[in-house]
Formats: sequence, structure tokens, C-alpha cells
Amino acid sequence: MNRKDPQKDRRDQEKNSSPELEYRMGKIFSSLGHGMYVVDKDRRIIMWNKASEYILGWQSEEVLGLDCEEFIGHVDDSGNNICESSCPLKKSMNEGRTVFAGTVWAKTKSREKKPVNVSCAPVLDDSGEVYGAVEVFSDATLEKMIDRMKTQMCSVVAHELRTPLTVMKLYLDMLIDQDPGEINDEQMEMLRILQDNVDRLASLVDDLLDLERIESGRLVLHLEELDLQSIASELIEEFKPLAIEKGLTLKSKMSHVPEISGDRKLIRQALSNLISNAIKYTNKGSVEISLKTEGESIVFEVTDTGVGIPPDELKHLGERFFRASTAQVSEKKGSGLGIAITREILDKHKAEMKVSSAPGIGSTFRVIFPMLNSRTTAQKGGDDFVQ
Repeated sequence: MNRKDPQKDRRDQEKNSSPELEYRMGKIFSSLGHGMYVVDKDRRIIMWNKASEYILGWQSEEVLGLDCEEFIGHVDDSGNNICESSCPLKKSMNEGRTVFAGTVWAKTKSREKKPVNVSCAPVLDDSGEVYGAVEVFSDATLEKMIDRMKTQMCSVVAHELRTPLTVMKLYLDMLIDQDPGEINDEQMEMLRILQDNVDRLASLVDDLLDLERIESGRLVLHLEELDLQSIASELIEEFKPLAIEKGLTLKSKMSHVPEISGDRKLIRQALSNLISNAIKYTNKGSVEISLKTEGESIVFEVTDTGVGIPPDELKHLGERFFRASTAQVSEKKGSGLGIAITREILDKHKAEMKVSSAPGIGSTFRVIFPMLNSRTTAQKGGDDFVQ
């Protein structure tokens, strides 16, 4: 029979006492491979680990007590300060949950901008009250470099493909029009199949070039005041024949909404992609398009009764060439670039896209636009704005 050792129990209690526990936790905190820092409710740094020093350059004695916005200053890809508008640390404290901010940019001690993957979580005291938050981040420089290389490679390939595709399309059109001479029905069918595939390739090349132009920062937004109701109505009329051909009901529910500031061509392209996808991946039932005002936002929604998207795949929507497993099983043709382009266009317009979906039930794509008078960065009156 084992007998308890009072001295051992006392030593264990001392080891687990607050100072000893804090010391051991501090050691673990310092040795983590990811950058990590803790802030109080005012976002002032109270802990800063070694990996943070290595990634961003500041020593702990230089930053303790400072507001993290003063020297880190997270911004998004467009250079917008997220510390002011959508600070993940504040959000995690306010909502009492972990917040994933994705890849953002942080300033280093040498004043360079470095891409970092960020997630934040609230820190609770013994009574369960939030007294601060912790940010965990990792250096995403290599990931960004690989993405840039992929973008450049896709751009080069797309440019090289454009000329031969244009020539092929020209000669195919001439053959189909029977300019060189008559052809029989079997030959015509073969030529039309060739034409369809050349058109698909040309569309893919255009998508790649559009995406490269948007992501490279060379995109020029021709901003003007837009009537979303008018644009949505035009698109409904445009897609109605396709919906009828598939035996689908195309519904609309439009409310009068205020104007937004945006590039008409790009906004139309983004909304068109969403409606086109809804019809493409719906085999029976309906596609409903709605437009309404919610608070200081304007909401455009496309809801379908299509194949749906598995919950664990929703996070990949917007990635280049990603196609949901349900879309692949349905054998519908697509490049996986449409949603990526749509998301980029909406990001440039400070609009947010949210998606809810379930396999076999359908999907809802919800686009939230800020109203014209609530925008701080929009320029009115047809100005050009380089993003």
C-alpha cells in the first residue's frame, strides 16, 4: 500500500504555485516557434516572445507597454489600416472567441512591411473575465513569394496563349462560315466542338489576365455613382434565357437602394459571375436574386437550390483554381477562377462576400456593399482610382 509523502505533496504544490507556474509558462511562451504577444484591454503589450523579436526585429524591452498599433500597424493587401477598422485583437476580446485574420502586413523595426498569418484569442482571468488578448503570427514571406511567382508564371503563359488562340478562332470562324468552300454536317459538328473548346481556352486566358491585373496593383477603378438595382435587373434579363433553357425558375426580389461608388464594368462582372455560377450548378429548382438595404449597408444575394458546397471546403472559396468536390462530381466545366476574380473585385470596392451552403440543398452568396455616404475611401464623380 502506497503511503503519501507530505513533503513531496508540499513540493508539488510549490511547483504549481503562481510564481512557479508563471515562470514555466514564460519559458514555454519564449520558446514557441511562432511569434506571439499578449496585450491588455487597451492593446498595450504585456508579453512579447523571442520569435516575435526574430520576425519583426523589436526586442521585448522596446515594446512592452506600447499600443501594438504604434509600431506593428497591421494593414491589408490594399494598404488599409485594419488596426482602426477591424482589429482582430479587439474583435476577439469583444466577441470572446478566436479570430482568424488571415494574411496581413506588419511593420518591422527597419520599417519594412512583412506578410504575416495572424490569429487572435481572448485571454481570461480566474473569474472568466476578458482582461486582454493574444496574437499568434507566422512569417508568410515565402508563401507570398510563391504566390507572386505563380501569378507571374500564369501571366506569361496567358499572354503567350492569347495570340495563337486568336489566330485559331479566326480560322475556325472562317471554316464554319464556309468561306473556303462547303463542308458536310459531320465536319461542321467537329468544327463547332473545336470552336467551343477554343472559346473555353480563350475565356480561361482572359480570366488569368484579369486576375493578374487585379492582384498586381495595376487595376484602375473608374469610380462613379452606381445604381445596383439597374445593374441587377440587366443581369436578370441577360441570364433569363439560360435559366429557362435549364428548366429553372429565376426569381428576383428588388428593393430600392441608395447608390454606391464603384467601377460599373467590374461590379457587373462580379455580380454576373455569382449569377452564372448559381445557374450552372443548379440542375432543378430555382435561383433567386435579391437586393435590399440593411442598416448602413446594401446587400445583394444570390440563392440557389444547386449542388451546394461541403462546409469544410467553404474556406477555400476564392482560391485560384479551387472547385468544390460537388462541382467536380456534377461534371460541370469551369476553371475555378470566377469566384477568385469576384472576391478580388469586391475587396477593391470594400465590399464583403459571405457564403452559406449545404451539399444537395444549395448555396447563398451574400455581398455586402457600404453605402456611398458611409465610404471613407471612395471617390465620386467618375474619378479614376488606382488599386
